[in-house]
Amino acid sequence: MVPIFDLHADVFMDLTRRHESHNAAPELEERHLRRMRAGGVAGAALIDCRMAGEAAGPEHLERFIAAARRELAAAWPGAVTVLRAADLRAAMESGAFAAVVGYEGLSATLGDIDWLWRLYGEAGLRVASLTHNDDNVFGGGALGSGGGLTEKGREALAAMNKLGILVDMAHASPATRRDILAASARPVMLSHTSCKAVYDTGRNLSDEALRDIADAGGLVGCMTSPAALAPIADRARHTLERYMEHLNHMIGAAGVDHVGLGLHFCEYLYTREEYPLVSGLEDASRAQAIIDALFASGYSHGEVEKIAWRNFARVFEEATAVTAVFTRK
Repeated sequence: MVPIFDLHADVFMDLTRRHESHNAAPELEERHLRRMRAGGVAGAALIDCRMAGEAAGPEHLERFIAAARRELAAAWPGAVTVLRAADLRAAMESGAFAAVVGYEGLSATLGDIDWLWRLYGEAGLRVASLTHNDDNVFGGGALGSGGGLTEKGREALAAMNKLGILVDMAHASPATRRDILAASARPVMLSHTSCKAVYDTGRNLSDEALRDIADAGGLVGCMTSPAALAPIADRARHTLERYMEHLNHMIGAAGVDHVGLGLHFCEYLYTREEYPLVSGLEDASRAQAIIDALFASGYSHGEVEKIAWRNFARVFEEATAVTAVFTRK
């Protein structure tokens, strides 16, 4: 079994909200990791998020810090918090679940860059995106006005580069993506997307956009979300085979060294009408079917390992390497 690192799992989004609603006990292992391990998912970026249109303020970041610390402490030693590349490789090779803490959309900071230092130190944050679908003080979101990085966004990007937080562009506008690629001193990723050439949702990436990320040394992840594969009502094409169309096209456009698995399984967050199950990829327990399909498509063992986790390990190492201890001035 080739282990998988999932570039995007909305696990803390689920667990933080469950704790808020009914003060749930730690559930990371029982509710998520058992299912992920069953599918050969040996690590993931575990993400919290305040969605476009939701209230987002510092109180949500405080709850996120508390949830990350509580859940990962309860799951240890079966899950380890990855703070540096060596932790990731050791976990992936030892059998412990490699948990990378992430946050999607930094609107809740209200533009206060000091939060990056707190999240880095107190939650172990190592992956973050500046925007969600809406615009914010940092820049244009994927479904916003179309603007790029603001000056505050450039300040935040520089801070993330300095600290060693991998920048995720998954919910950035095209202009924000271009600005990040031009300004970032370190490689970045776009954790979960699909291919415009296969199905154009307005958010799926063109071949040109995929190549731009690859040319900058970055990484793109192919997601299983049914709405990214085909129209939400087109249940006949919510399938593993359709997912592989997107994944194979992405590899052809960006190259085998720049593609990973940003699976974005989140059936636990929505009703079946909102989020129809994908046949053959119903949840993370079926993720190993992608590995089997890659082998069936003719990729070598080394190429499959790159797509499954080694490409992420490379980008993560380059993005998070820290040569000095920094404090906020």
